[in-house]
Amino acid sequence: MAPQNKSNRRHNGMGSSLEMAQFLDAGVNKLKKRIRDIERLLRKKKDVLPDTVLVEKERTLDALRMELETAELRTKAKKNASKYHMIRFFERKKALRKYNKAAKQLEQDPKNKALKKQIKEYKTDLCYVVNFPKTEKYISLYPNELSEPTEEKDKTAIRRETFRKLIVKQSKEGTLPISFDDILKGKKLEKEHPGVILESTKKQKKSQDSAKTSKHKETIESLKKLGEKEEEEEEEDDFFE
Repeated sequence: MAPQNKSNRRHNGMGSSLEMAQFLDAGVNKLKKRIRDIERLLRKKKDVLPDTVLVEKERTLDALRMELETAELRTKAKKNASKYHMIRFFERKKALRKYNKAAKQLEQDPKNKALKKQIKEYKTDLCYVVNFPKTEKYISLYPNELSEPTEEKDKTAIRRETFRKLIVKQSKEGTLPISFDDILKGKKLEKEHPGVILESTKKQKKSQDSAKTSKHKETIESLKKLGEKEEEEEEEDDFFE
């Protein structure tokens, strides 16, 4: 056996591990291209490739597909952040103006229950605008009443209220990404932060993240084992030469 071929066999598994590592946190187009390349390889060479290579490629393909889902969410969040930037900016200013006005009025009339209730609503409004999830279409707090059919308005209102309730819940728990006090200090979501997440989505994402982490570990371990197995086979060959 030629020394060059031995070296290739020895590092084949580890090389595949490094190949997978370079696609973590990669862009959508890069991931799609690599997925297409592997799918094409499996279609054309499935009958002639060694079993170890097939296992490696199929595991890598699974991991790349899950990484693609994450990359697409990042892209969607970035697109929404840009698309709804202005409306969120104006609604943040409007909600802050309403809060400041009501707070000044309460100073003059500290026992006014109606004002206290309004202030509570304006606090929620501010937290809603700042913490609204970037992966979702932004639902305006102050929509144009003539812009949607009645049926769509009803659906939008239900979804808006769902997010408001989540904001109130996390505010009470102290788990909001950006708290009301921090908003008054001018703080905003970090560029990569997705904002609040609905409980159902959170559970699904947690499950997906767990599966993704497990799959990545499984892939890397599998590829390492392939490399170790090939190295053992090579050492055995050397012994008998």
